[in-house]
Amino acid sequence: MNKQTLTSIKHQQGAALAVGLILLLIITLMGYAGMKGTMLQEKMAAGLHNRSLAMAGANSAVRAGESFLYNLIDSTNSVQASGTPSGSFYNLYSQLSDTNDPTSPINPTVELFKQRNWTSSAGTVHGNNFTASSYNGGLSQQPEYIIEELQYEVDNGGSDDFDKRGGPDNSDTQKVFLITGKSPSGDGRTIVTVQSMFTAVISSSSSN
Repeated sequence: MNKQTLTSIKHQQGAALAVGLILLLIITLMGYAGMKGTMLQEKMAAGLHNRSLAMAGANSAVRAGESFLYNLIDSTNSVQASGTPSGSFYNLYSQLSDTNDPTSPINPTVELFKQRNWTSSAGTVHGNNFTASSYNGGLSQQPEYIIEELQYEVDNGGSDDFDKRGGPDNSDTQKVFLITGKSPSGDGRTIVTVQSMFTAVISSSSSN
């Protein structure tokens, strides 16, 4: 074997080492990219899971508010269920800060509750303990709801027009309530609010 052949073999061995290092680098980068993708998918799945928990909690709070309102109206047929600025009547709040002034601002207590945070203390806590649920299904705090009586006006073109409190000029009064449910997720980072309309006709005369 002459000198030229030995030089060629040495050059080939060096090239193989360089190619091997390059392939190792590419494989390492591909593995890192795969790990990043897996971590991103796990975060997305956790986010969807937490949002689903919060949504379920908010829906449950709304259903609890609807049930409470139905039972209240059903059991007190002779009572004119009306919201107040402070919620002094069975925690029913008025939409406006002054029920006698249709130009008054929106009730700040209700507006504060509707914000996606947990600074309001006006909500009614759900009766079921969702924080004690296991298997990653527990909520960081109990879902809450708030009920407000909406103010609206309907022009019937006559003397029986609806007034600002939503009641016609007769013995039966139609009331419209907005129920807002709010719930955090399991980690407390996601807060979901859900709303439902509730319409009831309340008789001013006592039932038998």
